[in-house]
Parts: sequence; C-alpha cells; structure tokens
Amino acid sequence: MTERVRFTSWPRFRGPLLLCGLVLAALTAAACTESLDGGAACPSLCPSTAESFRDTIVDAVVLDSSLAGYPALGLSPLILIANRPDTVVTSAIIRFDVLPTVFSANRGATVDSITAVDSVFLRFPLDSTGRRGIRPVTLEVYDVDTTASDSVTSVVRSLFRPDRRIGSLVFTPSAIGDSIRIPFSKTVMAAKIAAKGRLRLGVRIRGGSGQLRAVAFVVGSGAPSVVFDPSTDTTYAPQQISPSTILPNSTADVELAYAVYMISDIASPPPGENTLVVGGFPAYRSYLRFNVPSRITDSSTIVRAEVLLTQQASTFGNAADSVGLFALIPTTTSLVTDLRRILDLAAAGSFAGVDSTLLLPSASGVRAVNVLALARTWSTLPTNVPRAIAFRIGLEGAQPAELRFHSSKAAAALRPRLRITYLPRSEFALP
Repeated sequence: MTERVRFTSWPRFRGPLLLCGLVLAALTAAACTESLDGGAACPSLCPSTAESFRDTIVDAVVLDSSLAGYPALGLSPLILIANRPDTVVTSAIIRFDVLPTVFSANRGATVDSITAVDSVFLRFPLDSTGRRGIRPVTLEVYDVDTTASDSVTSVVRSLFRPDRRIGSLVFTPSAIGDSIRIPFSKTVMAAKIAAKGRLRLGVRIRGGSGQLRAVAFVVGSGAPSVVFDPSTDTTYAPQQISPSTILPNSTADVELAYAVYMISDIASPPPGENTLVVGGFPAYRSYLRFNVPSRITDSSTIVRAEVLLTQQASTFGNAADSVGLFALIPTTTSLVTDLRRILDLAAAGSFAGVDSTLLLPSASGVRAVNVLALARTWSTLPTNVPRAIAFRIGLEGAQPAELRFHSSKAAAALRPRLRITYLPRSEFALP
C-alpha cells in the first residue's frame, strides 16, 4: 500500500509547510547561482587558476540521536494488529462515544427509537499487503470502556480479560480480503444505546501467530465502523457509526488521535549506546546534525554529496523484507533545541530533492544516501539554521521492521560521515 498523508487541521501543518518554504527558496537560489565555468568562458578578460574536482570524506556529524514513539497518535493512516510473540504484540482501540438512539426506517421521514438491535459487527478496512499468517487465529473484541483514566495504556491493557470479551472471529490472515467484519454482542450494544452511553472497543489477535494492517483514518475521519440493524425487523437498512471520542479540555486533534489508536505489549528493543534506529515498533526516528567546513559549502561547487551510514544487521520484525528509508529535513533555527519538536516541524525530504532509499533490515555494510540537492542549499541558509537531516521508515507505525546503523559513538570507521565531491571556485589571476 502506498503511503498517504492525512490532513486533520491547518494549525497542525502550518508550521512545517511554512518552514518548507525556506528550504525550497534555498534550493531555488542554489540552482540559480551555480556556475561551473569560472574564468574559462572569458580567459582573456578574467583568467583564473585551474582547479580539479576533490573528493573527501568528512567526519562532520556533531550530534546524532534516535527518538522513540512515532508516529504520534492520530498521524498514521494505518494501524497494526499483531500477535507475533517473538517480535511484536499489539492491540487496537476504537472509540464510539456518540451512539444513535433513533433511526429513520429505511431512511424515510418517520423517526423511531432504537429499542433493540441485531447483526452487530465491527468492520475494519484492511491493507492487504500487511497480512501475515497461514494458520487460523482468533480476532477478539473487548469492551474497554471504564471510568478510570483510559488514556493510560496500563489501564486499557488491564481491560483485555475474559469477562470483558464480547465478540470473536476465527480467520486465516493470508486468506482474508480487503476488509473484515467481527460480530459482537447485540446485548451489549443495545444496553449502551439504552443508557445513552458510549462504546469503546479493544481488538487483538490470539490463538496463534498472525498480523493485520488496518486502515485507521480516511480524509480526516476514522475508517473502522460499527454496523448494526436498528431493529429485529431485518427489512430496515443497517446503521453505521464512525469512530469519535469526547475528551474534556482537549482539542479536536487530540480527540481524533484517541478515536483510533494502538497499544503494544511486546515492542522492539531500544537502541544501544552506539546505535541509531529507524523504524521498529513503536517506531524510532534518527536525527543527524553536521558541521561542514565552509571552504566546501561556501567556496566550492558541490557535485556529489552522500550521507554514509554503516548498517547493522537486524533480526527484529520483517527483517527479510525490504523497507523504505525516508529523509526528513529539519528547518528550525538553533533557538529550537528540543529534538522531538525539531522532528515534528521537519519537512519531507522530497521537498529538498532527497529520494527514499530501499534497504534490507537483515543486511549490513555501508549505505550511501544521496543528499546532493540538500547540500547545495547549505551555503544559502541562514547561519542559525543547523545543517541536518533525519530519517523515518516507510509505513511507520504500521509494520515492525527496523533499520539499525552505527552512531557517532561507534568506532571511527563505523561512524556516520559525509562524502562530498566538490570543485573549488576558481581564483582570479591578473593578466
């Protein structure tokens, strides 16, 4: 499934979009001021000293770090429901805090109260590329509503117990289509409606190893739904409810984030002191800041620039499946020191001409990421904008694969470096 971007509100994206303009302006300036001719075009008027291309590898990283907890709640269009005890175990939480109490019979003009329900299902649209498992497993549905603080993971996790299980479905992940319907108790649903209450469901896989990747959001609203007949009379059209939640003293973005989200019981191991991690579950992002000599950035024409990362073999997650390494371009000034804030405001690498790179998590060795377009902007950026790059993994938070690299604290030969080929600007000579 190709990655998609979900816009929830202008305030959330306004900062990154405006900051992207800085990078784009720098790219344009770099493209418009570049000249490789020097004095060669007019040797009689402006003779110059001939220069040759220089290739150098620079230990330019002055700060690198990995940060966990990505993507933030509500920012991933996909969620992972998995029971892979040797790798990752996750559950999905879906909230329906507003339940209908009346219905229009077959969408007519007459409005009736809902006093009984039938054929109650929780429906998930699926990303078929995220299915794993060739043997039958059980998808279980739990009532996870509580008066306790259910935004605390430990509280929610404690509600996955037998007396709270209200539905289940046995299925084979590899044989499932593009959606799945899990039946659950019509008695529970009817009681929630009668009490004008709310419905909060937890979903997990048990009874074997399996995984589903479900669509969480589409065009700013929750994609899972509860479908039910509003009467025992089956001639009436089914009703459909979309996820929503109500949180006191919260913004619309926060409420959307908690409408559909994940919790994990088994997650990826943290990075060691000498390691940078991109991906995993919950996913990590890694940040690198450079100090490049001004004789290269300001007094030369850069013709090649690559970030050299020494990859470590990973055995976690889908280690045998290739994954995308995506660049992020930090655009904040040095006044912003919180790395998480810096990453939240970073622009997509594509804005600076940095393409994604396909890597195999189980492989090892030196990997080169082309950052030529980005490096050419460094001479045009304000001095208070750090020269930096960050990385995230494809399908972040919706698959458990990770990429591991040696950090700047590793042995010298393994550290992240910059490889730059450049042409020093010609020096004018008097005739």
